[in-house]
Amino acid sequence: MSLEQDIARVVEASEKLSDVVDTKIEDIDNRVAQKAIEIDQKNAAVESRLTAKEQAVDAKIRDFQKALPLAPNTLVDSKFFNSICEANNTPTDVVTAHKTPWLSFLHDGTEGTGTVTRVSLDKLDEYGLTPNENFLNRGIGYKNHGGEAFYGSNYRVLLFDIEITKGRNSDANNGQFFVLSQGCDTHFGWGRGEFLTQASCWINVLECADTIRFYPSSNRSATIECNQSDLGKGWQYKHAIRSGWGGCHQPLFSGLGKMKVAICLPYVGTGNHGDNMVWADSVGFPYTHTDAAGYVGV
Repeated sequence: MSLEQDIARVVEASEKLSDVVDTKIEDIDNRVAQKAIEIDQKNAAVESRLTAKEQAVDAKIRDFQKALPLAPNTLVDSKFFNSICEANNTPTDVVTAHKTPWLSFLHDGTEGTGTVTRVSLDKLDEYGLTPNENFLNRGIGYKNHGGEAFYGSNYRVLLFDIEITKGRNSDANNGQFFVLSQGCDTHFGWGRGEFLTQASCWINVLECADTIRFYPSSNRSATIECNQSDLGKGWQYKHAIRSGWGGCHQPLFSGLGKMKVAICLPYVGTGNHGDNMVWADSVGFPYTHTDAAGYVGV
């Protein structure tokens, strides 16, 4: 019986040891889990502090950008579009509607048609261009008590209705329908200059089918693109920056298909005001252009 007792004692001791080991392992697991929780909490606290610091830095940058002087607009007639369309609220053939200093044309065998309507602010609702909260708060203001106008706002909107049916000779999948072209300055060299230039505008995409895109800022100024992803979002403020100046100021529709889009308050100038809404008037062609100095007034 002595051997059996010894075996029993060994088994019992083994079971107790196993229990002790299990308890130790469980204790270690608990402590590891607790440490993991503490580390996660510390990481979250650090992330929170970093996020707060980043937000504070971003806020200071925005405040700094707001405080920057605003350079004159290199675009002439960008508030009232007096030289586009003969009358307000009247759809007009796009190409013939553009008069000096503006220009519109189909490029490299592109085929397409379109109209442009110069819309007065009191007719926005009629054209499906009702201001959303973003536009009301930042770009146009609210109607007066009689509902007849917007407080202090005095400008016009262009509504383009464009269809490109055939691509370029050099690229059958991408036609190019240029609109709102203005000026082809050499400055001191295209694509040169170690300073920032900015472009901005308000846009509202009402229709967009197939591959067509609208670039309200292109070539000379930083590229701004509007496409199907902007459809149904209402009025949006778009802004872009680049280094120096490019070639000609050549907004355009590119691709194939049909697009209906509104634009107002285009601005092209030096500096970088970020996403802060800016617009300024031009000081005329002597500042901005050398190829149309005969143009008078806006």
